[in-house]
Amino acid sequence: MAHIIAISNSKGGVGKTTTCFSLGACLAEAGRRTLVVDLDPEADLTVAAGLDVEALTWSVADVLDVDGEKAGGQRRSVVYATAVDRLYLLPSNPRLAEVERRLSERPNYERRLARELASFNSMYEFVLLDTPPALGGLTLMALVAASYVVTPVQCEYYSARRLTRILNVFRAVQGRFNPKLAIYFLPTLYDQRTRISRGVLTQLQQSFPDQVLETVIGVDTRLREYAATAEPITLYAPSSRGTEQYRQLAREMLGKLQGAGDSVGG
Repeated sequence: MAHIIAISNSKGGVGKTTTCFSLGACLAEAGRRTLVVDLDPEADLTVAAGLDVEALTWSVADVLDVDGEKAGGQRRSVVYATAVDRLYLLPSNPRLAEVERRLSERPNYERRLARELASFNSMYEFVLLDTPPALGGLTLMALVAASYVVTPVQCEYYSARRLTRILNVFRAVQGRFNPKLAIYFLPTLYDQRTRISRGVLTQLQQSFPDQVLETVIGVDTRLREYAATAEPITLYAPSSRGTEQYRQLAREMLGKLQGAGDSVGG
């Protein structure tokens, strides 16, 4: 059974796609067969992995589309290998926005993604879901399908103040659809030289002691550059500070799974 982790924040620019791709690469590097799923119609994760969005024959839109000609088709055809061994991508394209609109009009659509991901359970140890920067239908489906949600939180004032609202949304999903959902916050874009970064990190740790992860992702130029290389940070800059921090995040998540009594292979 794959462990499903949603990477979600309604605010853009906080390191969500970077976290999904980098954490996935670090899990794969640690020997865990991992699938990253691009659930954003903007398809940033797909582009970061080096795929031409316009040339895609299959995408996650076809997996989710109950009305499309390819609905119910061969799931293996949708998955692409990445530059990292044991790391695979289920890509996105702009058609996903139309599929989301039609799905949201159907009863019980919230569980559509969970049902489709069940066909991947035997093939992967981890499935990471990169959600759009909105609390819409795609994000809801991801939260219902996941056992864990990791929210990257930029260490700046306006990002941090949204967390209570986001946490309330996640808890509402817990209560109505997914009681097993575990919620974590990941501090990102931390700059220890600035008072605001240090203050926001302290505030997060004090206000959400059970949710804030120990790993902190700092500001790193390499993390900004990797997206143009079609490689994850583990290949582009394997010895960089950012890479080491995402490796630490992978170890921390593996530790939480083991602490919860879940099998993580290896």
